[in-house]
Amino acid sequence: MATPAELRQALADLNILASRDLGRIWRGLQEGDSAAEALHDILPALIDQYGVAASALASDWYDDLRESKGVGGRFAAIPADVKDTGAHALIGWALDAATDDGSLVALLEGGVQRRVVNFGRFTVMGSSVADPRSDGWQRLGQGDNCAFCDLLISRGSVYSEASADFGSHDHCNCIAVPAFEGEPREVKAYKPGTREGSKAGGNEYALAQAWIDNH
Repeated sequence: MATPAELRQALADLNILASRDLGRIWRGLQEGDSAAEALHDILPALIDQYGVAASALASDWYDDLRESKGVGGRFAAIPADVKDTGAHALIGWALDAATDDGSLVALLEGGVQRRVVNFGRFTVMGSSVADPRSDGWQRLGQGDNCAFCDLLISRGSVYSEASADFGSHDHCNCIAVPAFEGEPREVKAYKPGTREGSKAGGNEYALAQAWIDNH
């Protein structure tokens, strides 16, 4: 039976490959303006390549999940077609924020991870809205989430529009899952995240609340 953990792991494995390729690309570039120009040429293609793979993985997972749950009717998942991944904006931000090569690669890796996983998220979101036997999609985290994600998850919302903002961050492991007709909707009370290494700390709650207020 297909599980959310399987989708999350498949996307994580895909991002390991994307990070490896990003590292190889950067090592092959020279510092300076030419390297920045090369990033603008190469990184969008890298994100598209792995993003399309993420869409395919999410599509197969959706169809397998639907079948394993015995959902009636005929429907096939719809791979997301992401027109603008924000790759150029990511490069500009990372170049401005980085203090050295190591921090630059780390910032790019986080941005690439977010954008690749978004292809998978958008595939599930769009398919869940288009599927006649689904009420929409829900956000699902992984164990010890950050406070931002925990608060959004605790809302228990079922979104009926594929265009709804997922509200993710770099290295976010949250995924979208379909809310099939007749299935119970579990809503968990909000508990402050305890994940180590969180940069936002207590500000995560305020950030999440601000996001909620505007959506």
